[in-house]
Amino acid sequence: MSVVIAEVAGTPEPPGGSPEVAGAKIAGRSPRALAWARLRRDKVALVSLGFVVFVVLVAIFAHPLSQLIGQSPYKPDRGPNGLSPSGIPVGPSTHHWLGTDDQGRDILSRLMFGAQVSMIVGLAATAIEIAVGVVVGLIAGFYGGKVDSFLSRFMDVVLSFPFLLTALAMSARFGNHLSITIGVIAFFSWSQPGRLVRGQVLALREREFVEAARSLGSSDLRIMFVDILPNLIAPVMVYGTLLIPVNIVAESTLSFLGLGVTIPKASWGQMLSDASGSGLYQVAWWFLVFPGLALLLTTLAFNLLGDGLRDALDPRFDRIGKG
Repeated sequence: MSVVIAEVAGTPEPPGGSPEVAGAKIAGRSPRALAWARLRRDKVALVSLGFVVFVVLVAIFAHPLSQLIGQSPYKPDRGPNGLSPSGIPVGPSTHHWLGTDDQGRDILSRLMFGAQVSMIVGLAATAIEIAVGVVVGLIAGFYGGKVDSFLSRFMDVVLSFPFLLTALAMSARFGNHLSITIGVIAFFSWSQPGRLVRGQVLALREREFVEAARSLGSSDLRIMFVDILPNLIAPVMVYGTLLIPVNIVAESTLSFLGLGVTIPKASWGQMLSDASGSGLYQVAWWFLVFPGLALLLTTLAFNLLGDGLRDALDPRFDRIGKG
């Protein structure tokens, strides 16, 4: 733990050159405070955090924001402000700030509702993956032996499934629903945090605090979820932050292939599919550029934030007082 010594102004140093200061106030900082102090010095991570918060707020308030700009994401504008006489989408203007798509729908309002879909899928799928992966990894790493071998091989089997083929089969069987998309993405990704947690637990179960808990008669469940699990929060939090953009891209990929959300719901991947499929992006660049830019910036922000959290939560990476 880092210790901060605040000297009292005008207080002379005691004889003998002692490092202690008379009347000094000693205050300890918690690991959370130290992590926040490291994160505040990472300007890239702070900017990324601000952008992530902005996207989340846009997703939450997508409906009132679309009403504020007076544009619906589903209602096409067949007039001259939405489509040209030849049926070409109209570019950015005072009526449609980011232009329109091939149906005359407002790009900006559809981007906001697309952010809603991306955040729901990214956060929900990541929460399921982390929950399942942590439980399976804890059990595999803590018990070891045959239990570890069985669960490790099961995770290998899950990783060997072809993602797109399975998603196509489930979409054909159950239809294109948001819950199906979340389930497919979570099914293929929970084994990754599971392997991470398993490796951490294999090392932690040999530590002295686990032996002390055993000597006090603690049950296996208490040792796993009360003694070991708190030591996994930092790496799991960092990995979860890095999983969110992966899941957002996975949802966009499924929507691009027609396996995600269905029309008229808006999705960034679906918007990219519409733009590339119609070929109008050659004369209507905004049709392709703005959805792609939204997807790029969001995934980049989450990745940079994850890198910043990794550095901030690592006690061996202390940049306090540097640069």
